[in-house]
Amino acid sequence: MVDLIIVANGTGQRYGSNKLLEKIDERFVIELTIEKFINIEKIKNIIIVTNDEIKNILDNKYKNLILVKGGKTRSLSVQKGLNYVKSSFVMIHDGARPYVGQELINSLIENIKDSDGIIPILKITSCLKKIGDTIKTVNREEYVLSQTPQLFKTTSIKKEYANIDENWYDDFQALELKGYKLKTIIGEETNKKITFKKDIKS
Repeated sequence: MVDLIIVANGTGQRYGSNKLLEKIDERFVIELTIEKFINIEKIKNIIIVTNDEIKNILDNKYKNLILVKGGKTRSLSVQKGLNYVKSSFVMIHDGARPYVGQELINSLIENIKDSDGIIPILKITSCLKKIGDTIKTVNREEYVLSQTPQLFKTTSIKKEYANIDENWYDDFQALELKGYKLKTIIGEETNKKITFKKDIKS
């Protein structure tokens, strides 16, 4: 079985307000995200790491969610959520990705076997340049974009989060270069993270 952590404790600085409380077709973004996972058969517990404002909204709408107060950074929030994980595997997802498809969720679960972690990726199709003191074109074939949800063997991710780096960009980074068996699958172009107002699709 798989437990799920949804990270929903951001402040939405780049968005200008709490994007998880933006409405799409009369539904909060955080609700749409949760509802993509609620009926996935192999997901046992859903852990929402969040703030009091969102907690009060979710308390009145869903049963059996585990609501956890988040930390000051994303990594600290995930660490708090991991304390409640009991299943052999844990999936970690950004609350601001409400467009994730259930096919991708199920594909991650089906392909985690014999691995410590698996993430969805997208290939880069545009010309890629590195900007510094000079501008340099780099080989885009050596780079990919990563998405969430990301799925991990619980013992592996908990071990690395015991030595947390608050500056991790995502959870896969905790296992990189550590000798773990890691996999990728192709993600979804539609699984975009809401960062700016233009990312909302009504």
